[in-house]
Amino acid sequence: MSITIPSPLTTRDIPAPSRAGTQKAVLPLYIYAVSAASLFTIIGILWDISWHRSIGRDKFLSPPHILIYLGAIFAGLFSGIRVLWNSFYRKEASRQTDIRVWGVFYSSLGSLFCIWGAIAMLTSAPFDDWWHSAYGLDVTILSPPHTLLAMGMIFLQFGACVSISKYLNTRDSAPVLKLLFVISAASLLCMIYTLGTQYIHTGRMRDPLFYCIASVVGLLFLPAFGRTLRLKWGMTAVALGYFLIIALSNWILQLFPAEPKLGPILTHITHFQSGPFPLLIVVPAMAMDGVLRRSSSGDGLKALWLSLLFVGLLLAVQYPFSGFLLESPGSRNWFFGSDAWYFGDYPDAPYRHRFYPGNIASFYTMIKGLLIAVGIGWLCARISLRWGNWLQSIQR
Repeated sequence: MSITIPSPLTTRDIPAPSRAGTQKAVLPLYIYAVSAASLFTIIGILWDISWHRSIGRDKFLSPPHILIYLGAIFAGLFSGIRVLWNSFYRKEASRQTDIRVWGVFYSSLGSLFCIWGAIAMLTSAPFDDWWHSAYGLDVTILSPPHTLLAMGMIFLQFGACVSISKYLNTRDSAPVLKLLFVISAASLLCMIYTLGTQYIHTGRMRDPLFYCIASVVGLLFLPAFGRTLRLKWGMTAVALGYFLIIALSNWILQLFPAEPKLGPILTHITHFQSGPFPLLIVVPAMAMDGVLRRSSSGDGLKALWLSLLFVGLLLAVQYPFSGFLLESPGSRNWFFGSDAWYFGDYPDAPYRHRFYPGNIASFYTMIKGLLIAVGIGWLCARISLRWGNWLQSIQR
């Protein structure tokens, strides 16, 4: 596919008054649509996971699947209409505001990502239905059709962030734009963390691998989002958005009845089972906002500080909190959801409410793992800061 993109401008090349812009036109409808689609997809995924844990039986057009594919349709349809409108009804204006694709179409960069993501998601639907018919229930989260679906959702949510970045960079940064960016960025963060649930669940929070993976995700995205938002508490806003999406989904799902419909049923349940309590990444995010706001050093040193703060503060809050979530009777309620359980597991499983010994690292192993996490986190934060500069430079 041939895409023509004019040489990019950096934010330093554009005077501040130009970026603030004189444009106060109404935001295009597709910006709202792709933001809603980002939220639909992650809520659908969280609902689908709970559906599997609570009911088990899964149909092609189950309610969670409908919500997920509705997100794909929203993003693909509205972005596609926007591309056609730009290409055939406002072609002259689009030469200055969009990139040229295949010599015919004019599209924003974010719209392209959303369209590609929507196509991948909708392609995965019949593929997943065939997969279940041929092989039965999935035994892993990332089966081939689920991998295609996950890639499509990530592309879609990333495209929403890129689409909104364009308007953050080229017109007055109205509060609604920042809110839409927080929704899309938080949805993307939720998606990545959800894909890594197997390695970052409560029972692994005393293993250094948890901090390595949590740091990769958090430091690869939060600094970029913070720079793009240009807010005093940008990373905190995205981290809080992540917390609210996960927590509200957990709290609301538990209010609805659900019963297993697929054997073996070893634990009797009567309502939807919630997912893990969200990570407390809002704590290191607040400290990282302070570093980006006050430090005048280069990005290399900033990245090191971001990594040290993220790993250190996440360890300080998550290590003791994991003990409360897993072992304390005080966490087995609607708010924390630690009593949630898959109906196909024994209710008296030996490690349901205590740590598996192999997941508790020794002091030496933990220190070594944390140093590795800081090193990996520094690299991810360095990339993220560069990525944030790129998002700030998007004009098309």
